Amino acid sequence: MEEIKNQLVFLLGSFLSGVFVMLAYEAVNVFRELFRPGVFGKLVADVLFFAISGVCVFQMIFLCNNGTIRSFFVFAFGAGALLYRKTVGTRISDLIVKAVRKVWHLITRPAAMLVKKVRAKQKQKQENMKKEEKKA
Repeated sequence: MEEIKNQLVFLLGSFLSGVFVMLAYEAVNVFRELFRPGVFGKLVADVLFFAISGVCVFQMIFLCNNGTIRSFFVFAFGAGALLYRKTVGTRISDLIVKAVRKVWHLITRPAAMLVKKVRAKQKQKQENMKKEEKKA
């Protein structure tokens, strides 16, 4: 009975691991959307993500199930990842990107307005200096 309980906990952990791996991949998607890396940048981000997530998943399998890969782990992991992706996956990254862009806009807008005013003042000073030079 204890072994069955352990396997059920492992099954739930497998499902949640799939969800958390996809949640972490949303961070990669947010990075891609905000910084728009080229092909090489996307490759590096994906390789790093899959290497880190692979180590985490391997560690879970090794610690929880003595390194034995069971087919139900693969199915539960895939089901968790797929369910997350199809239900809330892209919505979360879209919301995060919109929020970051809005905050960025709120932060940079006053600075942009200040720069615009300073440039207008500089241009006005230059025009006044040219007018004074013509008078002299």
